[in-house]
Amino acid sequence: MRKGSDVIDKVVVTSDKGQKIQRILDLIFDHKRNQLLGFLVEEKGLFRDAKVIPLQEVQAIGSDAIIVKSKESVVKAHRVPAIKEILHQNIVLRGTRILTTEGLYLGGLVDLFFDEHSGLVEGYEVSGGVFADAYSGRSFVPAPKALTIGDDVAFVPPETAQMMEEQVGGIRGAVQATEDRFQESAQTANRRLQSASQNAGEQLQSSVENVNRRLQSASQNAGEQLQSSVENVNRRLQSASQNAGEQLQAATDATSSKLQDLNRNASASLTNNLVDPAEQKLYVIGKHVERDVLTPDGSVLLLQGQEVTLVDAEAAARMGILDELYRATGGSLTANISRNLQAATESTSNRIGSATMSSAANLRHSVNALTAQAIQQVRGRRVLQTVRADDGLIIAASGQIVTESVLARAQTYGKQAELLNAAGLALATAVRSTTSDTWLETKVQLRQGASVAQENLNTFWQALKQKAEMLQRRSTRAMRKQRIEQALGRPVTRVILDPEDNVILNVGELITHCAVRQAEEGGVLNILLSSVYIKEPEISGQELRAQEHGMAALSYHDNGRSQLESKSISVN
Repeated sequence: MRKGSDVIDKVVVTSDKGQKIQRILDLIFDHKRNQLLGFLVEEKGLFRDAKVIPLQEVQAIGSDAIIVKSKESVVKAHRVPAIKEILHQNIVLRGTRILTTEGLYLGGLVDLFFDEHSGLVEGYEVSGGVFADAYSGRSFVPAPKALTIGDDVAFVPPETAQMMEEQVGGIRGAVQATEDRFQESAQTANRRLQSASQNAGEQLQSSVENVNRRLQSASQNAGEQLQSSVENVNRRLQSASQNAGEQLQAATDATSSKLQDLNRNASASLTNNLVDPAEQKLYVIGKHVERDVLTPDGSVLLLQGQEVTLVDAEAAARMGILDELYRATGGSLTANISRNLQAATESTSNRIGSATMSSAANLRHSVNALTAQAIQQVRGRRVLQTVRADDGLIIAASGQIVTESVLARAQTYGKQAELLNAAGLALATAVRSTTSDTWLETKVQLRQGASVAQENLNTFWQALKQKAEMLQRRSTRAMRKQRIEQALGRPVTRVILDPEDNVILNVGELITHCAVRQAEEGGVLNILLSSVYIKEPEISGQELRAQEHGMAALSYHDNGRSQLESKSISVN
């Protein structure tokens, strides 16, 4: 609705040409139909008729101007009979005393409020009277269905006074106690609401920063642990190779070469599992090697400082030394792992960001829900100050009792909070409580996000450890197989016993597959492999041989088949 005094003196602008054509001088009001008919823009003179703008010609009433279609919207008063009759009566409303038909004085008429589309009058602003506000001396009189206007007094039915009584009782009375009305003004509520929202935002920001710092620290620690694990695997492989070399000190050159190949294969397997061979090939092309790269037969593939070409990369791949070329050009074994960690960190950050946005949305939703719940409690209360929309339209006038139509207008223009403040309701305490609950929920969501991130990092780390352990076990099995192959057919330097003291092999007897199997079943395979005679034996049929054969020893048979009797071998 609009206030009459707000419209007076506004400029009239045409929408077709945008011209200023008139100013509003007064309102033309039909008290019989309780309706605004139009606006007076030029008073009647001695030889001229008054000019008016019928309400139906008005396209919009703004905060600064009234918009009409064109100049033709301004017409002479005699062309609109209803307006002509009102102007002829020359009724002046301002200052008219309003009484009920029972003689109750409601105040002197100061202004009126009307609907800008239909022109229906919704109420009057009066000065003085039994319902006058103690501070402004004004009150709002709802427009009755009929208003009887005399020379000095206007009469309204007794029901009008009943509609002006503030209805506070029951639940609303408890919520709308008078001491709460003055305890927190609209300014205090807004200030506390802003402070609560600001504090919640700062706490959210601080929590997000803490989680990000923890994630960065976790990522850094994981990278360091990963690097340490890779180094440990390499050290263990080197240590295993060194131990194997010490145990087989006198092995042949072929055996040493195979052990070196085994070590290199283990390194190649680790590198290929951490970095895809295709990525290795793309990486090395165009790089300069930091050390000489040798082929498996000992020849030079690339010298230190030489640039790697596509032909070199393909040759290295064919010879199975692409991983060595990758490491020689500075390739990192942790590049993919770092990318995975970065992806996990980004995913977690996105989840935290989503949780933060969701928390802010929850906070806004909670405030809106609280406002929607409290707005119903304002029905029947008196408005202490005028509530306006952004375009100047009046949602509730000072002194007006809040009705369903007022609530609907406040909801339409999003002014529920302003209406609550104008009616003296305290929203700040409820908002603080809702903000606290929302913040607790937000902290739970942030903790859940951090827990998911930690779980992802732990899972990734466990998978990496399992991969390294698998490679280590594979290397150990390969080394043991190599040692078994080197031991087969060679004599032992001591008696090999199983846990029940049964002789598997006696001194000087040859190691067979059966002996290896029985030693492994008896848990003495390491003893067997550590007792291999590695020198070249000088075999003579005349030499002393053991009197008792082991259960796995070979023996001659008269049929001349492939089974051979194990010969006694002298150990020099």
